[in-house]
Amino acid sequence: MMYTLKISEKGQRTVWLPSTIHISGQMEVLFGSYSAPCCFISRSDNQNEIIISNDLAKKLKIPFQSHVCLFLDEQSVHLGPLIGIFTAGFKKSNIRPIGKRTFFFAKLLAKEKEVGGFTFIFGAHHINWETGTINGYFYTKNGWEQFEVPFPNVIYNRLPNRRTENEATFQQIKYKLKNEYLIPWFNENFFNKWEIYRMLQNHPSALPYLPETHAHPTEEMVQMMLKKYKHIYMKPADGSLGLGIYEIIEAKDKNSYYCRYRDEYEQNRLRKFPSLSSLWREIFTEKKMTHYIIQEGIPLIRYKGRQVDFRIHTNKNKSGQWQVSAIAAKVAGKGSVTTHIHNGGIVKTLDEIFEHEQERCFVTEKLKKAALTLSHCLEEKIGAAVGEIGFDFGIDKKWNVWMFEANSKPGRSIFTHPKLKKYEELTTTLSLEYGVYLSEQIITNPEAIIT
Repeated sequence: MMYTLKISEKGQRTVWLPSTIHISGQMEVLFGSYSAPCCFISRSDNQNEIIISNDLAKKLKIPFQSHVCLFLDEQSVHLGPLIGIFTAGFKKSNIRPIGKRTFFFAKLLAKEKEVGGFTFIFGAHHINWETGTINGYFYTKNGWEQFEVPFPNVIYNRLPNRRTENEATFQQIKYKLKNEYLIPWFNENFFNKWEIYRMLQNHPSALPYLPETHAHPTEEMVQMMLKKYKHIYMKPADGSLGLGIYEIIEAKDKNSYYCRYRDEYEQNRLRKFPSLSSLWREIFTEKKMTHYIIQEGIPLIRYKGRQVDFRIHTNKNKSGQWQVSAIAAKVAGKGSVTTHIHNGGIVKTLDEIFEHEQERCFVTEKLKKAALTLSHCLEEKIGAAVGEIGFDFGIDKKWNVWMFEANSKPGRSIFTHPKLKKYEELTTTLSLEYGVYLSEQIITNPEAIIT
């Protein structure tokens, strides 16, 4: 339940609670990692308000009046929660403090009024280890403002890319906050394609959705896979945005091979080679194949002659349950090896792809079932808190669903479609709802949290 938190100049070390909350006398009140002894007084009116004396608000470093949740454990009352979003790429600007990503974070933080609590973004240089505080950026009615607040109840990792995430500084910060301060993180790492496949291939519920995949491809492995499937994909295990992906196709006469990819000039290429050996020598000899995977090619359904795949977002809600939060189709650009927008791909709704309602409902249910099944499987195998996943699925000509990729920090490009805007709002709201849920769990039921 949400309450309006107000700060009063009256009284000292006092919190006035609604009459529906039966607490009185001396106890501790907490905000994030900060705590203070105080006196709780139950008010006689029916207002859904929590009032805190100004001296106590300052001591706890509560930045301003807002809407909050209240959680109880055996010895204390927790106000908040305080959710920190960890990222990088800050600029010296009060208008656009995170550069091009400022608008995304503004939309995300604007949702805190709907779920309760305080949400802020911060980077490595905003942490004050000596005082256990963070100079966090809050999105208020006045725009972006910085306030010094305690360490948060939970942290949502929104580092922009794998390179940044793998830097020693960020790894040390995450380790310290997680293991020394016992602050749970969610979506704490980017997914690796091979690691995800390796986890899921041992899960019987996930196995029907997995195309055959192998790590560290060799020319012999490509030959074996082509003999079996006629076309395959080579993908960087840590890739994103469709970069570095190659499609290899064996010609029908088996006397030549085609390779489709995007070159260094960002042009889609289709090249023909007289043999697999000549293709391998020219395209892959100088690449570090230990960073690649090879994957079975799936004969996908098409829209106006072009391949279609599907992006499905799943989120955990305020009850900690998985739900499908967005579905979109992506149509490949002309000559493109992927359906990514920067490769010429086009976002479509399922209504636009499937004109007949019965067919559309059939596909929607298959995609939802696959997404929810795999969300549960991944959470079980990863063994860490996951609040959102973006899946890339394909559907073959026999209507089987295949998982090509799972993303722990899914892109937002599908929401450029005007009919998908409402789902963008839903995904951002659910991310904060899960932060509230995780905070409540760590306070009221800490043994249930996987660390």
